[in-house]
Order: sequence, then C-alpha cells, then structure tokens
Amino acid sequence: MQLQRQLLTVVLGIGLSGCQGAGAQTESASPALAHSRVTRLDITSRGPAFGGRSFGAAGAYEILRGTATAIADPGARLNAGIVDLDKAPRNADGLVEYTFEVDILKPVDITRGNDVLVYEINNRGRNIVFGYFHEAGRGYAAGNAGSAFLMNRGYTYVSSGWLHGAPGAGDPRPVLASLPLATDDGRTITGTSMEEWQDPDSAAFGRLTYPAATLDEAAATLTHRQLQDDPRRTVPADRWRYVDDTTVAVTPPAGADAGTIYEFVYEARDPIVHGLGFAAMRDFVSFARYRAADDRGTPNPLFADGTPVLDHVVAVGSSQSGRMARDFVYQGFNEDPQGRRVFDGMTPYVAGARRTFVNARFAQTGRYTRQHEDHNYPMDEFPFTFGTTTDPLTGRTDGLLAACTASGTCPNIIQVDADSEYYGAHASLILTDTSGRALELPPNARYWMLGTAHLQGSAGCRDPGNPVQPWPYYRAAFDAMVQWVRDGVEPPATSAPSVADGTAVTVEEQGEQYPTIPDRPYNGTISELGVRDFSVWPPRESEERYPLFVPSLDADGNLVAGVVVPEVAAPLSTMGKAVRAAGFAEGDLCGVNGSTIPFPRTRNERMERGDSRRSLEERYPGGEAEYVRRYGEAADALVAERYLLPADAETLKESAAAAWRAAVGAR
Repeated sequence: MQLQRQLLTVVLGIGLSGCQGAGAQTESASPALAHSRVTRLDITSRGPAFGGRSFGAAGAYEILRGTATAIADPGARLNAGIVDLDKAPRNADGLVEYTFEVDILKPVDITRGNDVLVYEINNRGRNIVFGYFHEAGRGYAAGNAGSAFLMNRGYTYVSSGWLHGAPGAGDPRPVLASLPLATDDGRTITGTSMEEWQDPDSAAFGRLTYPAATLDEAAATLTHRQLQDDPRRTVPADRWRYVDDTTVAVTPPAGADAGTIYEFVYEARDPIVHGLGFAAMRDFVSFARYRAADDRGTPNPLFADGTPVLDHVVAVGSSQSGRMARDFVYQGFNEDPQGRRVFDGMTPYVAGARRTFVNARFAQTGRYTRQHEDHNYPMDEFPFTFGTTTDPLTGRTDGLLAACTASGTCPNIIQVDADSEYYGAHASLILTDTSGRALELPPNARYWMLGTAHLQGSAGCRDPGNPVQPWPYYRAAFDAMVQWVRDGVEPPATSAPSVADGTAVTVEEQGEQYPTIPDRPYNGTISELGVRDFSVWPPRESEERYPLFVPSLDADGNLVAGVVVPEVAAPLSTMGKAVRAAGFAEGDLCGVNGSTIPFPRTRNERMERGDSRRSLEERYPGGEAEYVRRYGEAADALVAERYLLPADAETLKESAAAAWRAAVGAR
C-alpha cells in the first residue's frame, strides 16, 4: 500500500510500502542475511547484577555491556525513508556502517526467565523507565533493585543506543549510538537550522546543536519574546555574538526574564543521519529475537544453546522515548528486513499526540513541543491517532498504524498519558479526528489518561507540582500489555475524557466549570496547533487551528473522567495544569508537572477566603478515618478494573494517613 506522507522541505520522502508476514523463524548466518542488520556484538563486560542477589524462580541476574556494529543498505526498501542515508559514508560493500552501545540485563540462566524481553527505548541515553518500574536508581548495583519489579517476574531487559552522542561515563553509562555525518559527495552540507533557548543561567543557553557554517553575524537572526504568542523582537546586533561555531553569547534585553524565549535562526553545517536510530532499534531487536549468532559466529547471549528463548518483546518508553515509539511504528520500522514483527507490544508513556524531530536533516532529537517551550519544532503533525483518518486542513489520509497494517506487523499498544498532555500535547486528537468528532481506537490500541502529572520538577511554576506518582500505573499498563501479547488476555479499556460523553470539553466550557479559588483565577491557555510550513524558519502556521478539547471538571476543579487516581477520587486539593510564575513568562503553561492548590481546612477558612470548594472538615466529617477509607475504596476500584496492581494499591493505601495529616497541618 502506498501511503501519502506530508514532507518537511528539510527531509526526503518516506516510502513505507509494507510486505506481508510477521513470522517468528530463527535465522542463522548465511548468504541470505539482510543487507541491513547487526553484524557483530562485542560484549566488553559481564558480571553479577545487584550484588549477586537471587530473584524468585529466575535466580541471579547478570549485566552485559557491549557495542553492536550494524550496516544499513541505502537501497533497501525499508530504509528508503531514512533521511540522508544515501549521503552517509559507505564501506567496501556499498553499505553504511555504524555502531551503538548495548546493555543486557538477564537471568544468568536465561531459561529460568519468563520468555519476555523488555526493550527500553532509552531517553537521551538514560534508562529512566527501568528506574520508574523499580522506584530505585537506574544502575545495576546492589542498592538499585528497589521493588525488583522486573527481576522478580523473570524478565530479560535490554536497552540499546539510538541517539547520537559521544560515549559517556557513570553507572549506568548513557547508552548511545555513533551515527555518520551526511555529505554531498564529500562536500559539506549546509542548511537553515533554528535554536530556542530560555533562562540565561542554564547550561544549554547559547549552545548550538550543529556548528555554524559561517560566523558572519549578519547571516543569522536572533529574536526574543516573553510569551509564546507575543510578536518576535530582534535582539540588537550589539547584544549578541558568536563565541565560536557552536556557541552564541547573548546579553538579555531589558525586561527579559527567566522564561523569555530566544529564537536563533542560522546557517548550520554537518547534519547527522539521525534517522538511523530507528534502524538501530529495529535491527538490534530483530537480532535479539531471531539470530543465533552474529556474522563472526559469536553466540547471541539471548539464546540458549543456539535456541531462542524470548518469545515476546514489549517496548517501553517515557516522554522522548514514548514519542519515539509512536514514530517508530508510524514510519514503518516495526517490520524487520525479513518482513517479521519487531515489537509485539508497546507502552509509550506521556507522549501525547506528538512524534519526534529525529528523521530529518538537521534534526534536534531532544526537542519536544509544549505550549511555551519548543512550540515551533516539527513533531506534532498529522496524523495524531492510531487509526486512519482524513484531515481536512491538509487533505491527507493517514494514521500511525497505516504502514504496519499494510505489512501485517502492528504491535499492540497501550499509551498512558497524564492530564498535562491534554493541555500541552494535543492529546485529545488521539480520541477525535481533526474535525473534532469522537473516534474509536483500533482493536490493538488502548489509551489511558491519568488524573495526575509526569513528575519532572516545578521550577518556575506558580504552584507546587502534582505529587501523585504515575509509576504504579505505568507498571499496570506494562503488566496488562504482557498478558495481552503473551496470554491473549484483553487489557483494560481505553479510559480518558471523551467528547462522545461530554467528559472532554472546550476551553470555554471548562472555564465555566472551574471553581472560585482566591488568587487562582481560571487560566485558559493550552498549546494550540495549526498546520505548519517548515520551508521557512521559524515556520509559518495556518490561521485555522485543529479543534482541541480538555478534561471536564467537577466542582473542585478536578477531572471527572480517565483513570481517576485515589488522590482525585478522594481529594485533598485541586490538581490541574501548571502555570508559570512571575519572573518566568507569567501566565503561559509551565512544563508537564501539574499543580496542587490545597483545599481550605475548615468551613470558616473557606468562607473568609471566598473559596467555593468544600473544606476538608466539610467533605470528610469523619476525619482521617473517613479519608483513609475513601482513599482505599478508590484504590481497590482501580485494582478491580486492572488499572492498578494489587501490591501497588496496598502501598498507596499505606500512605493515605500521612497525606491526610500533612493536609490538615499548619500552613
């Protein structure tokens, strides 16, 4: 099936016609090997994990670290969409060769495991989901086992490099890739690139992703603006300069604060073939699943006596990595060169309706669009949802699963977002078409929206962040996914605000629902979105915008639909979107951490302040005992619906009394 793709003018076309079949046959080294594959795996260190501790039936674990070497054929059908791959250096066979780092955490005796491989699409080289699952450190030292969620269940875990970067140090080290530069027959490639900075005190301020092709300051433009929708103002030439070809020094204009947006457009050089990161993931997982040995005959450490033992592979990824998972499927990489499925299941977290700025010339892989920050980068373009729809603004028909549907290689997907993605990441477009009509997701996709936020700090925000940890719900989604792909057990249903039942509403309607809170009036700011034209930088955006919806609110200002966590079902505060404080571009949205506005403690306090929300003493006349009971009932209800694992529910219930005492204490 030939798909129509919207193309950035800075990228090549993406041909994603699929081939049939997702068989699970094992391959051996032979002349029939694909010209895009892992050719060698060098394990450079191997030793006990977690101090040699034993975990249930799986026993002791070991950590293997190494480097994979891979090749990619620029002429192969499945590589046709990798931007600038045809401009990368070739080896003697006419293939592009590159390397990436690999971490493998496995039972010492892999046959004692549960036959499921967990592949983490790492975030900037970091295995953050590993830390989320265990609520411990990200390394493999004795103190980092935490809850031992994966090990107690016998999983094998892998993370491999997809993001270009120099090898790093630490425990664990960042797991990165060494990807080639693109050239025009050996000549330097140049082109327009855009940088965005905030907060002059940050380490990244003034740093360029790509070297400047010229240090002629007249060839670049630097503007500033306070809020995202403010007009751009040129920074005078005497207030900025090139320090070198990768650094710009800026003297902030009068009136600028820590949230001021600086936008720098310049001529860059030496693009990296970042799209090879998709092939690196595809080809390593294919090797892990299907090949008994590398090209030299070195055994695959994930096989046992030359036989595969990992029957299913589930990908996990959060934030940048969740967006990467969505883009991986969309761009057709879940089909390996032999036409087999790569990932059986995926659980992307806090991705919203976005994809990535990875497979493009002068890509900036670490960017992600929000209402205030990085708003004008190309990663939230149609299609937004899993099923195929038609977009009236572009005239295109497409869907995230179109390519894998054509090749018969689609994974099952459970995407888990926080309510912040409705405000900052256009998440309502996952459950509506681009005309605003409600959609049913395909049978192999589920979407959960949590009544919480993704904890990433509250610097510059007006109110304290939402304190509810999302990790238990990430674990529940992963557990449901494994049961789905391994055992055929249907997962919990999609649970999110919906325009179909009125639990997703317009911003104007939400404003009418918002309670009266002294000093906290309603803020209707969301990240709006139109069709962007990336033939110019900064891009032009259409005046017509996509219809977006936000959660419907109850009388407390809390959401009424989605996976309603116990802290919302038995609330102590209003937990909503975060807004920037004075001195940080006041009024725009603040990151993805959410906010907490405590309830009044007593009726008298509420009346004196003019707060419309019931006080703690009014809503919980039985005091702590009543609160703990209601909290526990809410947790038990989520367990019954399988949005929360029983062990996590018990842990949460143990924390309820302390939360109550903190809420009624002195302020």
